[in-house]
Amino acid sequence: MPRNEEHNLVQKPTFAEASRQRFVLALKQDLGRRLRGQIRELVPDEIIDSENPELIEQHLEQMPERKIWGRLSRSAQELMWLSVGEPIMRNENEITESCRASMQSPKSGGSLQLNENLSFPKEISETDVHVQPGGYFLNRHENDVLAGALYEAGGAIYSQGQSIAGNESKGELAIRFLSEKAPDHEPLKILDMACSAGASSTPYARLFPDAEVHAIDIAPGLLRYAHTRAEALGVAVHFKQCDVGDTGFEEGSFDLVISHNAMHEMSEETVQSMMTESHRLLKEGGIALHQDVPLRNSELNAYQQADYLWDYRYNNEPFWKIYANLDVIALMNNAGFEARCDRVAQLGGSMNWDLFWAYK
Repeated sequence: MPRNEEHNLVQKPTFAEASRQRFVLALKQDLGRRLRGQIRELVPDEIIDSENPELIEQHLEQMPERKIWGRLSRSAQELMWLSVGEPIMRNENEITESCRASMQSPKSGGSLQLNENLSFPKEISETDVHVQPGGYFLNRHENDVLAGALYEAGGAIYSQGQSIAGNESKGELAIRFLSEKAPDHEPLKILDMACSAGASSTPYARLFPDAEVHAIDIAPGLLRYAHTRAEALGVAVHFKQCDVGDTGFEEGSFDLVISHNAMHEMSEETVQSMMTESHRLLKEGGIALHQDVPLRNSELNAYQQADYLWDYRYNNEPFWKIYANLDVIALMNNAGFEARCDRVAQLGGSMNWDLFWAYK
């Protein structure tokens, strides 16, 4: 299954729009692959040899070359959203109508449950994460799906810009991993925590057709789109707006609890509450698996630590620095697990992912 599944919510760009998207992709690739690495060569040896991330970052912040690269990188990110937003905004009425129809008469057997009284963490709700216009919590009206539409379209361009292969989704990678580590585990009830626009939820419904798949998030626009997207793909997923630490599901009701690329968007307290809730929700013998990017300061040299802080400061990643120092194994063990971590290569070898997992 391709990383970015085809469905009728994906808007086909015009020739001019596609040209602008290709330009943005080429710009991001050049900035990330070629120019970013060249900046290190301009840093004096005595700064590098200090092995002090704070000192190195202070120097980087003052370098004209780094400032130019940073401005170009931020502009490329902004241009990415403009380029993918053009066809979406041009066809927003049709996308909104699809959302309305899927909520009124779902055909796949899935569902959507929203909670207008849910409170949101300010670090995320008041931030345009990844510079996405309006952020995850863009919510202009009761059928608004723009947050989810932008998230999926921007993610497709971003993954190409990072040279992440498109032949395996994150959900499929986790399923492949589980088939190797726990070949006899056949989950009949699955929960995808912090599911965003639902791209990692639908593979579970497709590849485990006998399972009941649930997915939760706190952002209403993402969930509306995720539900509409699942309907467009013809797979049944039950989406619910709730907090990862207080889901409202019964204790011991799931065989598999998962999350994908969620922890680096959370405070340490929220990650801990997600692990505690994962343990509570699992049946005996069930599996928790939480996947994310392999960003560990303990594995990086001082220059790399300093360099990666650019995303925290300028790409609106409020918890990037926290995640880089987070001891996920300890948080899972605090919740009652005996956790382990495996670093797994995506098919084609373009990207590695950290999978933190444990049996209950």
